[in-house]
Amino acid sequence: MLVEYTIQGEINSSVQVGDNIYFSLKTLDSGYQTSSSFTYSGVVKNITKGLSSAVIAVDANSVDNIPGGVDYQNVNISNYFLFFSKDTSANINRIKGYHANVTMRNDSDKKAELFTVGAEIQPSSK
Repeated sequence: MLVEYTIQGEINSSVQVGDNIYFSLKTLDSGYQTSSSFTYSGVVKNITKGLSSAVIAVDANSVDNIPGGVDYQNVNISNYFLFFSKDTSANINRIKGYHANVTMRNDSDKKAELFTVGAEIQPSSK
């Protein structure tokens, strides 16, 4: 079953055809949007990027793997977190390359502290 998720704004530049998509309903915890569980949705079959949005076509196994289930066409996808993961047979470990850009956002008006951030990077042409 092919379903399409329309994402407003930019999508992560690392998402590509063949990636696995997961979703989780957003909840509020101490003023922050959080989530504690996620559901596997399917494999990305197509990505269409526009100026202010993107459409990700996903091959889902059943309506249980789609936000909103059988009523998925009436669901506001912005109420969900969408995650992706790479196929581990081709992307065994580490980010490859020489640089990366990271954006971290706090969407709450309350104070928050970041304890640590780490990265494991492997040069791609050595």
